[in-house]
Amino acid sequence: MHWAPVGVLHLPLKEGGQGLKCLHTQVRVFRLQALQRLLYSAGSSTWSILAHAFLRHFQGLRYDQQLFYLCPRGFLRDLSRLLVFYQDLLRTWKLFSTARSVAATVGADFLVEPLLHNPQLRVQAVESRSVHQSLVLAEVTRVGDLLDYDRGDWLDPVMLAWHMGLSRPHTPQHVLQEVKAALMPAARA
Repeated sequence: MHWAPVGVLHLPLKEGGQGLKCLHTQVRVFRLQALQRLLYSAGSSTWSILAHAFLRHFQGLRYDQQLFYLCPRGFLRDLSRLLVFYQDLLRTWKLFSTARSVAATVGADFLVEPLLHNPQLRVQAVESRSVHQSLVLAEVTRVGDLLDYDRGDWLDPVMLAWHMGLSRPHTPQHVLQEVKAALMPAARA
């Protein structure tokens, strides 16, 4: 008897294989099915509500589905604060290369557009660790958080500086300018 190659073991019996399931691949398939239910709201609504709640608490960002299209550079390396299941979901998602455009995001979806770690919004001011932490503590992590809904305009830099715990409005003003510059004119208005 000769040893069969590993690739042959997983082939169906009809094709000359042994018909064994690759457990690693099967786990990834289950994770992808869970991702599909989460992203497209299929399946149990109780499960998706709980999943969104767990994801929203990750690093204080208040993102749920947005975590799947953020730039993985750096911030997705330490997933230890998430439950193992959700760590696996994010790692499985990283197997895919996705492309999206902020220009296609309109209306209420645009208000929840991530401000931090977003490759579509190139805002260099928020790359600084101290600015990043100040924005997270002030709960300003989305584009909609930069708006003053009472006035119907962008937040005043002095007010944003106060929320961020800063004494001068220079950094918040810089953040607001970069966000406005990164947006399409229609979205800016």
